[in-house]
Amino acid sequence: MNEFDQRLTQYGIYATNTQISIGKDRISVFGNAIIEKIDFKILQEKGIKDLDIRVNEIKNIIFTKDVLLDMSFSGVTFINEIKASSKFIGELVFSGCTFKEEVNFQQANFENFICSRVTFEKQVSFLGAVFGNTENKKEISFSNVAFLNEVVFSKAIFSSNIDFYKGYFQKELKFNRAKFKCDKANFYIECKDKVAFIGAIGKNITIIESNFENNLILGVTFDLLNIIDSEILKDLTLNNSTGHNIEIINSTIEKNTDLSFLSANNISLNNSTFKGEISLSINNFTLTQNINFKDITFGKLYISKELFIKSVNFERCIFLQDMNFKDYTFNEVAFNTCTFKESVYFNNSWFKKEVDFHECEFEKTACFYGVQFDEIPNFSQALFKSNINVINSNLNFGFTRVDKKIQLMSLQGKGKYNYEIANDFRDSFRNFKSALIKDNNLLEASNFHKYELYCKEIELKNKKGKTLKDIVDKWQLFFYRKLCDHHTDLLKVFHNLLIIIMLFSIFSFVLDKFKQPSIENNAKYHIVQVDTNESYIFKEHNKTTYNFLSLNIEQEFKNLDNLLSKTEVYFSFGFVLLVTFVALLNKKYLWLLFLPLFAGVVYCVGFPMSIITHFMIIMLFACTFVFIMVFDSKPKRFLFVSVSYIVCIFALLAKPSLMLPVFGSFLEKDSNTTYPLLLSLSVVYFILVALVIFSLQKTARKNSIVPS
Repeated sequence: MNEFDQRLTQYGIYATNTQISIGKDRISVFGNAIIEKIDFKILQEKGIKDLDIRVNEIKNIIFTKDVLLDMSFSGVTFINEIKASSKFIGELVFSGCTFKEEVNFQQANFENFICSRVTFEKQVSFLGAVFGNTENKKEISFSNVAFLNEVVFSKAIFSSNIDFYKGYFQKELKFNRAKFKCDKANFYIECKDKVAFIGAIGKNITIIESNFENNLILGVTFDLLNIIDSEILKDLTLNNSTGHNIEIINSTIEKNTDLSFLSANNISLNNSTFKGEISLSINNFTLTQNINFKDITFGKLYISKELFIKSVNFERCIFLQDMNFKDYTFNEVAFNTCTFKESVYFNNSWFKKEVDFHECEFEKTACFYGVQFDEIPNFSQALFKSNINVINSNLNFGFTRVDKKIQLMSLQGKGKYNYEIANDFRDSFRNFKSALIKDNNLLEASNFHKYELYCKEIELKNKKGKTLKDIVDKWQLFFYRKLCDHHTDLLKVFHNLLIIIMLFSIFSFVLDKFKQPSIENNAKYHIVQVDTNESYIFKEHNKTTYNFLSLNIEQEFKNLDNLLSKTEVYFSFGFVLLVTFVALLNKKYLWLLFLPLFAGVVYCVGFPMSIITHFMIIMLFACTFVFIMVFDSKPKRFLFVSVSYIVCIFALLAKPSLMLPVFGSFLEKDSNTTYPLLLSLSVVYFILVALVIFSLQKTARKNSIVPS
C-alpha cells in the first residue's frame, strides 16, 4: 500500500493516490484516491471550513461533537459503519455515494442535509435527529435515494422543509413520533415494506405519486395531510389521527384501510380506489367540519355513526359491495351521482337535514325501510334498476311543505327559477313512483304520483310566460288536489261529497221557500191551515213537502207577492256581498270579483234580470262549494264537515230525493213544483256530484288492497 499523502495527514485526512486542492480554508480531494480515515477534529483545528471529497472509497470517518464546516461527498463508497451524534453546522451533501454498512446518525443535528443518488445498503437510523432550524429554513432533501434495509426517522425533528423525491425503501420505514415543524414535508417514494407515521406531528404532509406495497400507517397530528396520485397495494391505516385537513387524491388502495381520526376539520378523499375494506371513524367528531369523498371506488366500506354528525359528501363514488347504514343518524349528507353496485340499506335511519341522491344508480336493492326524512330528499334523475323498499318511511309531504322547500332552494342562489327546481323534485318523485310500479307496489306509487303532481302545480304556478294550457292545467291540478289529494285521500273526497249534498239541500230549501206559489194558487196546491207544530207546509195530491223549520205557512205567505218581486234583488245583493267578502278575505280569490262584474255588464246589455239571477245563484252555489272545499286548516274544515254530516243525515231521513239530482223529482208522483231555477241548479249539482263520485270511486279503487 502506498504511503498516505503527507500534504493531507496534517489536516487529519489519511489517503493514498490523491489529487488534491488545498486553499486557505478549503480542501478538495478527488481522483482515484482511497481515504482510510478522516478526523474532523484536526480539520477544524486547522481552520478548514469547506471540505469537498470526490474519491472512490472512504473507510472510516471520525466525527467530533460539533462539525463546523460545509462538507460534500461525491461518488464515494463508504466501507465501514458510520456513527455520529454530532451537531453539523454547515451544509452536508452526499451525492452519488454508497454506504456499505450501517449508518447511525442518532441524535445528530443537521443544519442543512442533502442526499442525492445515494444507496444505503444496511440499516440507517436518524432516531431523534434534528434537520434544519427554525431560523434559516434551509431545505432538507433526499432525492433518488435507495434504502435497501430498515430506515428509522422516529422521534426526528424536521424544522426545515423536507423532500423525499423518488425515494426507494426496500424494508420498513419508520417516522413514529416524528415532528414536522416545517411548512411542508413531501414524499414521492416507493416502499416495499411497511411505512409507519404513528404519533407523528406535522403541518403539511404530502404523499404524492408514491407506491406502497405493504401497510401504510398514518397515526398523525397535522394541519394538512395529502395522499395524491399514489398506490397502496395492501393496507392504509390512519389510526387515532388529529388534524384540520385530510386529502387522498388519485390514489389506489388495494386492500384494507383503517382511517380513524381523533379529530379533523376537513377530510377529502378524491379520485382514489379502495379495493379492500375501508373503515372510517372519528372519535372527537365535534371538530369535524367537512368530509368529502369524490370519484372514489370503495370495496367494503365501514363508516362509524359518529362520522355523520357533521357534513359528509359522496360525489361520483362507486360502491362495489353492500353498504350498511342501518340505524344511522345523518346530519348533512349527499350521495349525488354515486353508483351502488350492490344493495344499500338505510333501515330505520334518520336524515335530519336534506339528503341528496340525485343522479344515483341503484343496481340492486335500495332499502329505506322505516327511514325518517325531516326534509324532502332529492332523488332527481336517480335510477333504480332493481327493488326499492320505502315501507314505514315517513315519505308523507304535504303540498305546503313541498312548496316551501322549493321556494327556499330558489332563494339560496342556485341560479334557477322556481319551476326548474320544482321540475328536479318532480323527477325525484317520478323515480320513486316508477321503481314502486316495477315492484307492483301501486299503493305506495300513487303517493309519489301525488307528490309529482304537487311539483308540476308549483312549476306551473311559478313559470314565466304561461300559455293557456298551462293555466288550465294549473287550476285542474289545484282542483283535484283540494278535492281528493289526487285520488289518494278517500276520506277527503267523501267529505267533499257530503259538503256538496249539504249545500244543495240548503239551497233547495231556501229557493223552495221563496218560490212557493202565490195565494191565488192555494186551491191548486191545496195549501192547508196548519199550526207551527206541524212538520209540513202544503200537500199536493198525495205528496208531502216538508218544512224543516215548521214555519207557519199562512203567516209566511201573507206578503209573498211582494217578496217574490224582490227575490232577484236579494239574491243578487247577497251574492255580491259574499263574493266581495271572500275575495277580500284572501287575495288568492280576487278573481271572484269578476263574477258580479260580469253579471252587471250582462244586465246593462239588456239581459232579463231573471236570467242574471239564475246565473248568479248557480255561480254562488258552485263557488261556495269550491270555497269550502279548498279549506285545509283543521278548525274550519272540521266545522263545515260536521255541519255536512248533520244536514245530510237530516235530508236522508226527511227527503232522500234531494240526494238524487235531476232524477230525484221523477221519484215523486208530481213534479209541478219544480221550476226553472231549481231545475238548473239541480243540473249543476248533478254535474258536480258526478265529478266527485267519479273521484270517490277512483280513489277507493286506488286505495284498495285488491290490485286493479
